[in-house]
Amino acid sequence: MMYYNVHTHPHGASEDVLYIENLYKNFEGNIDGKKVSMGLHPWYLDAEKLDQEIENLAKYSVKPEVLAIGECGLDKLSGTDWNLQLKAFRAQVKLAQEMNKPLIIHCVKAFNEVLLELKQVKVPVIMHGINNKLSIVQPAIDRGFYLSFGKALLGQNETTLNTFRNSPLEQVFLETDDSDADIREIYRSAARIKNISEKEIVLQLEKNFLNLFHS
Repeated sequence: MMYYNVHTHPHGASEDVLYIENLYKNFEGNIDGKKVSMGLHPWYLDAEKLDQEIENLAKYSVKPEVLAIGECGLDKLSGTDWNLQLKAFRAQVKLAQEMNKPLIIHCVKAFNEVLLELKQVKVPVIMHGINNKLSIVQPAIDRGFYLSFGKALLGQNETTLNTFRNSPLEQVFLETDDSDADIREIYRSAARIKNISEKEIVLQLEKNFLNLFHS
């Protein structure tokens, strides 16, 4: 079986794991043979360099190895100026639309604001790192967006588990992000939470991945 890890950071390779490695800097690096996403993370924005960084992102994200734009988004717990976050996010949404590539969204305490910015978006959207209560993410589900869950599924937070339990499997992905969790363990936990077989969730998420990224 192939396990799909839709959002992760540099790590060792495994023959049974297909992953999208996230890059938030050094976009000019060698990505031959990889599957990556590229985006300007709201934590690391620099007002003086933003225009140049957006230009670099646009230049290098045309590569076929770049499957998605992001992670990008809004974060109310970040020290980054809010207007700077908005400027960077809007530029990346526009870029994703122009390139017809999915968006991977970073959202912290800003779900309503992010959804407002995505009101007219036509490309697929993945909300990554979901650990919110169901009522918060329901509008994203209703919009047809994908929800990506990570190591939170290995814990005992009933709010997160309930959200996953009630999320349509056709709109779900799994990820490890920057944790050292094993994606296979997250799959096994996800299967238990959904009360289905591991094989069933593996096959459905493979279908989701292939539908979204046209691999």
